[in-house]
Amino acid sequence: MPNLKQPRKLEMVALSLVGDWVALQAEELMAPVAGISQRDSVQAHAVLARKVDQLRCYLEYNVPWMVYDILAKEVIRALSDLLEKTKHSLGFRGSMAKFVSQMNVAVAMTEVLFTKYLTVVSIDSIPKMMRSVFYVKLHKLTGLTSLNLGSLSGGWKTADMEQSIIKSLKTLHRLKNICINYDATDNILRCIEKNCPLIERLDLSCSKNITNESIDIIINYKNLRSIQLYRTSVTLEGYTKLLLKCKKLEDIGRCEEIGKILEYIDLTNSEARPFMLTTYVSRYAPINHLQLAVDMCPRIRSMTVFHNTLQSDLMVLVGLPQLCELKLLSCDFYADQVKQLLQVKGCNITSLHLEHVDQIDLNALMYISQMCPMLRNLTLYNCTLIQHTSLYTRKLEILPFRNLKKLTFVAFCTESQIMFLLTNCLNIEFIHLGTAVQLTDDMFMKILNQNPLIHLKELRIMQSDFLTIVTVERLIHSCMSLDILVELECWSLLTDSDRDYIRNYIKINNFNVDTTPIRRYDV
Repeated sequence: MPNLKQPRKLEMVALSLVGDWVALQAEELMAPVAGISQRDSVQAHAVLARKVDQLRCYLEYNVPWMVYDILAKEVIRALSDLLEKTKHSLGFRGSMAKFVSQMNVAVAMTEVLFTKYLTVVSIDSIPKMMRSVFYVKLHKLTGLTSLNLGSLSGGWKTADMEQSIIKSLKTLHRLKNICINYDATDNILRCIEKNCPLIERLDLSCSKNITNESIDIIINYKNLRSIQLYRTSVTLEGYTKLLLKCKKLEDIGRCEEIGKILEYIDLTNSEARPFMLTTYVSRYAPINHLQLAVDMCPRIRSMTVFHNTLQSDLMVLVGLPQLCELKLLSCDFYADQVKQLLQVKGCNITSLHLEHVDQIDLNALMYISQMCPMLRNLTLYNCTLIQHTSLYTRKLEILPFRNLKKLTFVAFCTESQIMFLLTNCLNIEFIHLGTAVQLTDDMFMKILNQNPLIHLKELRIMQSDFLTIVTVERLIHSCMSLDILVELECWSLLTDSDRDYIRNYIKINNFNVDTTPIRRYDV
């Protein structure tokens, strides 16, 4: 039975209609404000501000606080549609002054959301035309717990952005998570220290103004658990001080010098161990650094290392009792003892990411399925999958990949390898297949006959020269949980009329399958 589209919850219907109602208020206000602005722009601004304040108070009084974040998304959606509608309404002979006034009304209406009930703001998810309002009025959102300011000016106008950010942060006393890329400064960090005592996660990536002197401010954050300093100006000395002073720190993000940092601490202040780090990410990891990580950070759960055959021995990782997420880059499955490592630690592994890993054959996939029975997330990215020389002949003691929920497969492979994966992952929910994986209609029929993928929610096949509309129809009817089926534009055998037919077929039969083309940065 295909996944049928269900009626939306009354709560979501109500919030969506409230968003549309706010956009309607803005649309009805456009003509009066445009008329007033031709005579007196100051009066027009006052009329608009008064109307926005009335709507804000009305929403704040009538909308329950616990659904305000959802309401914000609906209002932004409705106002975005209104902006697009207004853009298209400008004809060749249209008045530019009237058009600008109308756009200003739609943008200004965003301010109805600026109440203490809004808890999460991500600038990247807001249309660019509305972002300026958030930058200027952010200080009104006193209930924010998570704030993502994105890349701001990209580092080009840091001085111009600094005062606006500081003004906002002075009132955001409940913040726990904040992301400021490129434009973070010491003055902003001091403001966070003074006004945001609950801060737990801090992302300052790519901010060149963040230096070792900035660490003297950061170490005063009593609740800090995660910080991202990748591509800042912080050196080994700064990271060392950070680890020694911030006792609750669990994640310092990607740090190529983490091994040298631990080595220096071991030589100068060995009593400081153990550290609370749960995440280790480095592209330079000789065996002595890996051993130090095992000894000094026994709580590591997520390990990402770039393997060097001459310097690293992956078996060192056996000493991490809580290791459950493993990402290996540039190694050989057999020669570099990946198999032996999984043989010992595989029972704990829930996420395995193999990137540029060679010597993977069908036997290797079978070994992974047996050694990692609890695996939920498997990624094979740009790996070299080879034909097996001798097939694994023993009977599989554990049913393969029964706990796998997410599969990302971006590598050349044989038919037997991809069939082994897709016919055994009975509980899979997400599948992403790269351009090198070329399935046919017959192969998909065999897969669905053995494994109907009843739990599959999202399927992304990035490119295909062999799949036709037959596979699409079978997927829709077989995968009863399927919500998203995208990248059909990259199936060369599907014509535009085929895609239109599929979408009409889904609509007429009320199937809950989204085939809308996605933007590249949504992947």
